[in-house]
Amino acid sequence: MGSSVVSYTLKDIHDDQDYLHSLGKAPTTQVQKDSRIGEAEAKRDAGIREAKAKQEKVSAQCLGEIEMAKAQRDYELKKATYDTEVNTRSAQADLAYQLQVAKTKQQIKEQRVQVQVQVVERAQQVAVQEQEIAHQ
Repeated sequence: MGSSVVSYTLKDIHDDQDYLHSLGKAPTTQVQKDSRIGEAEAKRDAGIREAKAKQEKVSAQCLGEIEMAKAQRDYELKKATYDTEVNTRSAQADLAYQLQVAKTKQQIKEQRVQVQVQVVERAQQVAVQEQEIAHQ
């Protein structure tokens, strides 16, 4: 009859020189080192992405301001063109009115001169008739 051990469990292993403990230090240190490096790289990458995002935001704001300035400039140019056209038409209307006033005044003067000429002609006719009557 023989006996065979199918399974067994070790509850504690230790040694006086801490050899087993020292075996685990190197991998643990390497894992901690890799963890710190990974964390630093992640922070660096996040900083780079944040800086790029800020740069894109500033670029977008600048482009928006440029577009607004262009729209404002176009508006001002169109407004100036319309104002010039309105002022030109207004000046033409004023000049046409003044021209018409001058023509009307000239016609009135011409009519007064004609009336005066007629008065003088009649006065001369009367004088001629009086002289004829005086000679007869």
